[in-house]
Amino acid sequence: MLCSKCSEIVRPVVAVDIDGTLGDYHGHFINFAEQYLGRELRRDYTGAGSFRYWFGRYNFTSTEEFRAIKLAYRQGGLKRSMPVYDGAQELLFTIIGADAELWLTTTRPYLSLDTVIPDTVEWLGRNGMTDYDGMLFDDDKYAKLLERVDERRIVCVIDDLDDMCDTADSLIGRRVSTLIGTRWNESHQNWRRSSMWQIIGSIENVINEWKETYGDQNGGLRNGTRTSVAEGQLDLSGEVEC
Repeated sequence: MLCSKCSEIVRPVVAVDIDGTLGDYHGHFINFAEQYLGRELRRDYTGAGSFRYWFGRYNFTSTEEFRAIKLAYRQGGLKRSMPVYDGAQELLFTIIGADAELWLTTTRPYLSLDTVIPDTVEWLGRNGMTDYDGMLFDDDKYAKLLERVDERRIVCVIDDLDDMCDTADSLIGRRVSTLIGTRWNESHQNWRRSSMWQIIGSIENVINEWKETYGDQNGGLRNGTRTSVAEGQLDLSGEVEC
């Protein structure tokens, strides 16, 4: 399938969330919050309801306290040291190896804090995940993705939040979401929940099915090359591009 304007091969798109999907955001945040508050906190969040509500109710903190902790977490550059999930790098490598277009998505507030983007790029670099086609920062990240990518090209959206998966499926108009299973979303034992390794084992088949349906008229990779987004620029929409 070739682009009618540039005649390059049009590739399928896979979108992967960052916090909670590639890295252990919830555990890392609780570790920081314990240091901030100077006391031990509960760690039994399972995804039933919002993390903010659970944190306040079961750790006896007000909305104002939670916001203060989260702001300090973000301002302190903690995003650079978030633990990476086992298999995260392999997931991205598998997507890239299957010659799909890889987009990373996040709701991190790049407009509010000018450290958000460099902290994110640094974290990805530290963990060997520097090769991707685009990165979107937006509260409505999947709506933003659809502004940049034809929905017919999107073959999979991988996220750790069930409501974000619902949003992606609703916007795209068909089931494309996969809920990556972690200890922080165990309450969502549904049909779309899969482990990191299950996703790694099946994502290439999903990509190849799209290629078989739409066809690859040139029979190969797009020019056989890929450009690291680490070499790209950030535009005003909060998007990192090649």
